[in-house]
Amino acid sequence: MAVDYFANPPPGLDLTESRTATNNAVGIVLFVLSAIFVGLRLLTRLKLKRERLGLDDYLMFLGLALNAGNLACCIAGGVFGLGKHIWSLDAYQMRQITIITFAYVFIYAWSVCIIKFSILALYQRIFGLSWLGWFCVALTTGYLITNHVVLPLYTRPLDYYWNQWYGAEGVVQVDEAKFYLGVGIINLFGDICILTVPISNVVRLRLERTQKIAIVLIFMLGSFVCFASMYRIITITRLVQSSDISWAKSDVFIWSSVEPSIGIISGCLPTLRPLLLHLLSSWFNFIPSERSSSGKGPHSISLHPIETIGKKRTRKISKQDTLNGSQFTELNDDADTNEQGRTQHSRTWRPDEEEMCLTTTTVHARSNSRAGTEQSVPETRDGGGIVMTKEFDWDEATRE
Repeated sequence: MAVDYFANPPPGLDLTESRTATNNAVGIVLFVLSAIFVGLRLLTRLKLKRERLGLDDYLMFLGLALNAGNLACCIAGGVFGLGKHIWSLDAYQMRQITIITFAYVFIYAWSVCIIKFSILALYQRIFGLSWLGWFCVALTTGYLITNHVVLPLYTRPLDYYWNQWYGAEGVVQVDEAKFYLGVGIINLFGDICILTVPISNVVRLRLERTQKIAIVLIFMLGSFVCFASMYRIITITRLVQSSDISWAKSDVFIWSSVEPSIGIISGCLPTLRPLLLHLLSSWFNFIPSERSSSGKGPHSISLHPIETIGKKRTRKISKQDTLNGSQFTELNDDADTNEQGRTQHSRTWRPDEEEMCLTTTTVHARSNSRAGTEQSVPETRDGGGIVMTKEFDWDEATRE
């Protein structure tokens, strides 16, 4: 009977030992971090990108709420002695821990599945899902259904699962620890499959190899959740082999909270790139460059807004620039250049990455000193590959 667990502790065992506080601290810290990342995700979508929230965002919010339930179960279990040696507890405490365990398994299953569905919904929004992606959806759904079918079959009658500590009569139909181990392996396999889903899509993108590697690395940050799943399986293996249930199960509890927290963080990381670029622009106001605009070496380039002129990608130049004392103005198909040239202030604009290969600006200038000729003057930049063409109409003004 289960009550035999309370007799005859191993010699030399410190029955006052407890790791409840440490486990709770780890769970709380990681939950707070996951909540921060979800908040940053919300900030990025609504404030920076100014986009409506998608299905993946709502699922991640739900996953965070369910993970709060995971943490609550860990803390509640610690209140009743989870994390202490079973020989220091009584039947009532073990009964309460077992009831919490029964609820925890349902909450954990829902939390990890909802987080996985959120990540898959993100992939669907960005790339669309391949057969592997839909396989992951089916596998995750099957994992969730399996938990709901098997858990009520733990014992007969069901309340024997927690009343066994009082010496109640009943039959154990499912080995709890081995069941945890089996579904834990399925869960890890699903994590690995989900991790590989975006790789084939990124490989097909028409990008430089370094850009592809960078994108793959962003998605591979989700591998942290695989390590958490693997360590959770290790803790379950220890539970299978241990008779000190309240001590060994505490590790399973805490890692069942850590894994969803890391999953939330990993699922939010790919969505935070715009926020990272915004912070770099605001704090440092530069981007790395192999050559500065002066061609003197590796310096930084100031970030300024990008403007398109006449629906063409061009570099805006000064309205009052001069060439040998001659005034010239910039061509603009959308407005009266003469009026705008007098009223608008000059600003400097940086072409974006797609424009760096070639940028051309055409300007007209008029002089009051020479007779009509038209010429094109190329302006070259060291190493930049940027050419500016200037056309001039010269005529002679008559003053009365």
